[in-house]
Amino acid sequence: MKYLKDLFYLEMAYGLAEKAWGWASPNPYVGAVIVKKDIIIGHGFHERPGKPHAEVVALERAGTQAKGSTAYITLEPCVHWGRTPPCVDRLLEARPRRVIVSALDPNPLVFKKGIKKLKEAGIEVSVGLLEEKNRCLNETYIKYITQKIPFVTAKAALTLDGRIATRTFDSKWISSSQTREYVHLLRGEYDAIMVGIGTLARDDPLLTVRHPNWKGKKIIRVILDSRLRFPLGAKILSTLAEGKILVFTLNDAPQRKADALIKKGVEVIPLSGSSSGIDLHEVFSWLGKQEISSLLVEGGHHLLTSLLEARLADKIFLTLSPRLIGGEKALAFIGGKGVSLVKDSLNLKHIRYFQIENDMTVEGYF
Repeated sequence: MKYLKDLFYLEMAYGLAEKAWGWASPNPYVGAVIVKKDIIIGHGFHERPGKPHAEVVALERAGTQAKGSTAYITLEPCVHWGRTPPCVDRLLEARPRRVIVSALDPNPLVFKKGIKKLKEAGIEVSVGLLEEKNRCLNETYIKYITQKIPFVTAKAALTLDGRIATRTFDSKWISSSQTREYVHLLRGEYDAIMVGIGTLARDDPLLTVRHPNWKGKKIIRVILDSRLRFPLGAKILSTLAEGKILVFTLNDAPQRKADALIKKGVEVIPLSGSSSGIDLHEVFSWLGKQEISSLLVEGGHHLLTSLLEARLADKIFLTLSPRLIGGEKALAFIGGKGVSLVKDSLNLKHIRYFQIENDMTVEGYF
């Protein structure tokens, strides 16, 4: 019975944590529920960076009743000062009898330290219930906080014969209108979106989040453009209020063009690179230092090929449309050298399939 109650209240805490989906980055998604004599006396979740953490919100609601209660928290309480004070100190002041923590915080500043302080204060602590649920919910945070680079998701819409455009580079539209609406829903979950200059110049996209569920959501637009071919009349330049535009280029790119882009409000980041182009490792490292914890890569062909060949993607969404384009010169999803042996190919794990209209989307991890 005790286990079932713990499971119930911790599930409730996860339900709260999910309310911050897409907004709390680079912080983790955390929920908390305070229970005393089978009555919920406090609950909360961490909404956005700089706002109170889940435990503090829940304890504020519980007030003095928190003494002798059971606190259910989806992630180990922090022990360090950041934008907010340490949550573990607030818990120690409240004096709950039990604290049920779903998962340890992989942040080296916190890892096992929050649990240790609670135990040293004589509080009964349990760790590990629904831990896998936390790994799924906080997959972007876990990678970012341990590797200091973003969690990278690739996305592409392709035909059944593996094409993302015709021989004339026409790609509007391979996927259905409802699938494209889903893409805008997906975009809102990420800090930034990335495309190559070919996609920007050819398709002239806005790269904004336009789904009604993400009202007010800003997303950083990242463009890879080694020679600064960025069109000065691109539509995206009219959307700076909806998110910054970062253009990564090479050190020897034309300075006059860089100055023109900077004048329009674009941030131009020159990198050393090589004869083969911009180094994605260097780009991701730079983004990580700016606290960009998640990145959605939408194309095009050359960028997706580079990303997958370098084994830099963590996750992928492939939408298969029931169309056949054909033609040797039609643009394939990925190119490059490819592998010599099937055993060396990229394999997707933890696969999920879902259908929107007549399109089938495959979601998987590398």
